[in-house]
Amino acid sequence: MDAVVFTSASQAHNLFALARRLGRDGSLAEKLNRTLVASIGPVSSAALKGHGVRIALEAKPPKLGPLVAALDRALSS
Repeated sequence: MDAVVFTSASQAHNLFALARRLGRDGSLAEKLNRTLVASIGPVSSAALKGHGVRIALEAKPPKLGPLVAALDRALSS
């Protein structure tokens, strides 16, 4: 997996809630930190950081177009 993209804080919270129910929340942040984590903006980034995830890129401004463009640049280099 080259990248994981989050477009909302609720995605991050729901993913970690599911991992917790499956007993895998301890390793989820560690595994996400092995790949490029892209966030649509500061609210999503804060949620991910709260779960121990390092953000590789954040869209500026926090919109889908800039997120896709930044992801393209990051994966093309």
